[in-house]
Parts: sequence; structure tokens; C-alpha cells
Amino acid sequence: MSRWHDGSGIGLIPSPFPRSAMTARTREDQIQVADANRMSSDQSKTALNDKERLEFALDATATGFWSYDRSTDTFDVDRRMQALLGMTGKASVTKNEWLEALSPTDALVFSAFLNAASRGEASSDDLELRFRRFDMGPERWLALRAKSMPEQDGAEIVGTARDISDVRLHHEQVHVLMREVTHRSKNLLAIIQAMARQTVKDSLTAADFERRFSARLRGLSFSHEILAAQDWRGASLIDLAHGHLSAMIEQHGERVSITGPAIFIRPEAAQNIGLALNELTSNAMRFGALSGPAGRVAVEWSLEADQSGEPRWLHVLWNEFGGLAIEPPLRQGFGHKVMERVVARALDGIANMTFAPTGLQWSLRIPLHHLMIEDDV
Repeated sequence: MSRWHDGSGIGLIPSPFPRSAMTARTREDQIQVADANRMSSDQSKTALNDKERLEFALDATATGFWSYDRSTDTFDVDRRMQALLGMTGKASVTKNEWLEALSPTDALVFSAFLNAASRGEASSDDLELRFRRFDMGPERWLALRAKSMPEQDGAEIVGTARDISDVRLHHEQVHVLMREVTHRSKNLLAIIQAMARQTVKDSLTAADFERRFSARLRGLSFSHEILAAQDWRGASLIDLAHGHLSAMIEQHGERVSITGPAIFIRPEAAQNIGLALNELTSNAMRFGALSGPAGRVAVEWSLEADQSGEPRWLHVLWNEFGGLAIEPPLRQGFGHKVMERVVARALDGIANMTFAPTGLQWSLRIPLHHLMIEDDV
């Protein structure tokens, strides 16, 4: 009820809205206002959180942000991009300065990249370029993406950049290793093919071929095992000799001696000297000094100097004593060719083989560049 005054007293007239209805409408209006305020506040918080999240994501992924204004030919960069390019205290560079940080070929590629972005063609794949840093630091590989701002009518292009130097380095290392594996595989196959051809010529039967060829493959395999243990940097000559002479040492013990300083040789030298030692071992046990009861084998090596006194050669010497009398073979087989010509030719060295009455003598002199220096070991 509402009150009114007509001069004659106080009266009551009925209200067009029930009191309960008015209270409900007031509360509804208040709720709507509160909801509107809360939505506005939530939107502000969400916008702030989105910006914080973006900054956090860019920091976490070391992703730089850059923009290019076509009207001024200027690149603006954020602090992360400054760090990637070594632009200390410098937030913008001209297009010429940017392109000068690239090789001529990469500069052309990047220019085409910008033109495509200005036409609204967003980059779906990373453009990988190598940049020279502005602070003269080491070059870095960056992966770039870009897109034209639609409201700018192509006047401004924005993009991102990530440092992928470690990834590129890894890929380059893998590529180098694959090329090295391919090169070694070709060389190995060539050696095996030559061994097979020569072994066939020396063999009277299929069983004889299998025995000879298998023994030579085992010797080659052993040299490769030693090299693999050293990551193919080289091999210890002591390990190489003990490995290839192991069968003689096991059967004849003190009748075999190995002496020489600790020397590391490069892979090519290890592989070729291993071939020779394998042939010499087989020959000594089948026909040479160790085929009889009293023969001996001595293997030794040393560094030899030239007339000026400077070390020039690695000299490897194989001597057999007290064995059966031997004579030069009527024809040269694979082993003979390996010991007399193949190894020396492969290592720019000099090989000599003598069929002395006291036993076989073989010597090999190779230049010192086939040795590994201390920094290589």
C-alpha cells in the first residue's frame, strides 16, 4: 500500500506492484550489475594472464619476436631477439643491416620470404638461416616464421625466430659421420673383393678357399674391432700386434716375443699393418718358424731418424729364427703381395721381405705422419 495526503487526513491507495515483486526486480538488477562487473574484471584478468603466459612461453622456448615495417624498411626486435642476434641495447635495425648479417645467398632467400609474407602468405615451414651476430659472436642458425598484419595492408610483417644452432650442428655431424661410414664401407668392400679374388687364385678346392678366406676376414675384423674401441681415431700398435699374434702366443708361448714403444697409429695404418701381421702369422704357423719344434718369432718396432737426427720413420720388423729351411715361393700369392707391395703402397712406405736360411724376415718403414700425435689419442 502507498500513502497519500488530501488535506483531510492520511489515506492509503493500493500500489500497482506487489512489494515482493519490487524487491525481486531490485535484486535481479543488482545481480546483473554484479555479473557485468565480474565479467569485465575477469576479462581484464584473462587478458593480463594471456600476456603473461605468452611472455613465459617465449622465454621458455627462447623464441624471439620481430616485426618489419615496409614503409620505413626497419626491423624492430624484442629483448629475446636482441639476445639471439647479439644486438645489445639496440632494438631496431635497417633492412640493409639485417641482410648484411646473412650470406648473399641467404639474403636473397630471406628477401623472397619477406615478399611472400607481405602478400599474406604465412610461412608454414621454418626458414632456416645462418646469421652473423652483431656483437661479432659466433654465428647462429635461426628458424624464422612470418605473417603480414592484415590491418596494415601489408605494411607490417611480424615473425618469430628460434635458435636451432645445436640441432643444425647435430645434423651436420650426423651427415659427416654418414659420409665417413660410406667411405669406409666402400674401402672395406674393395679390400674384401680383392681378398676374395686373390684367395680363389691361391686355393685348390672350395674347402681350401673357405679356410683361407675366413682366416683373412677374421684378421680384418679384429683390426676393425680395435679401431672401433677407439672410436676409429686409431689403434695401439701393441694391441694390434698382440691381437693378430694371439693364436701363436696361445700355442707357442715364449717362442713368440713382441717388443716396442707405446705407439698409436692412424686407422689406415692399423688396417694395413693388421693385414700384413695376419698373413705373417698364418704363414709362420703353417710353413715358417712355428711349423717346427724349435722355431721362434720376434716382432719389434722403433722410430728411426734421418741423417739430421730427426725422427722420420716407423720401422716394424718381423724375424723368424730356428725354423725349417725355406725358399722363395714359385709364385706370389695374396699374402706375398700384401707383405711386399700392398701395405707399403697404401702407407707411402718401403717393405722388404727376405727368405733367409734362418727364417723369414720382413720389414716395413712408413712415414711418421701415420702416427697419432698426443692430442689425437
